[in-house]
Amino acid sequence: MAQRWQFFLLIEALLLLWFGYQLVTTPPAIIGLIIGIGLLVWNSKRKKDRPIMLIVGIVMISISVMINPAIWIMLAIAVLFIGVGGAMGDPHNNLARAMPWMHKQFYTVNTVEPMEKGGTRTRRPWFGDFTIGQAPFEWDDINLCVAAGDTIIDLGNTLLPERDNVVVVRKGFGKTRILVPIGVGVSINHSALYGQLHFNQTELTVHNETITQYSEGYADAPRRIRLVTSTLIGDVEVLTI
Repeated sequence: MAQRWQFFLLIEALLLLWFGYQLVTTPPAIIGLIIGIGLLVWNSKRKKDRPIMLIVGIVMISISVMINPAIWIMLAIAVLFIGVGGAMGDPHNNLARAMPWMHKQFYTVNTVEPMEKGGTRTRRPWFGDFTIGQAPFEWDDINLCVAAGDTIIDLGNTLLPERDNVVVVRKGFGKTRILVPIGVGVSINHSALYGQLHFNQTELTVHNETITQYSEGYADAPRRIRLVTSTLIGDVEVLTI
């Protein structure tokens, strides 16, 4: 958790520098900020406050600051960090639980007899709670793209074909957990800006890296699963069930 806070503060500090640069290179913004601060200082030194001067000063400062895109990016990252990081550290965090992307997503896979192949098109929400596998279906490779949230992919309810099966997960923020049956060979190619990779009972910290790992006996396993995961900020965990 301390490392996450350090990374968060580093990003916010860089954005603050960008904010300062944009402020001094935008004449209307810096003039409005100076006038707004001047009005507040002038009003505070008067024996009798004039609310109109106070309001005008606050409005001018607010406009000068909020027209800068850097401040909006800083606020967006802060909200995401509080929502995602808060839920990771405290499951009873009311603010974190209120975030729509913190709803758990659970994918369970079932199989039926092979059917005639045909094209499919599936639309999924960017955020929220949804499930794949409520009705039995033939196994097919999984390809997910999620903006933010925790995701669980359970492969324990399916019989994988005797070939290389593929699961692709691309995510912005959040934790991904993949449950794999015993006896299945697993390879993972994981890239992340920042996060943890839990695989083969080991934990690796990822800092803007790509990591490839293989389970024991992968080359000789009759059934194999290839995991390709990409995350901006978040952890990936592979568990054997």
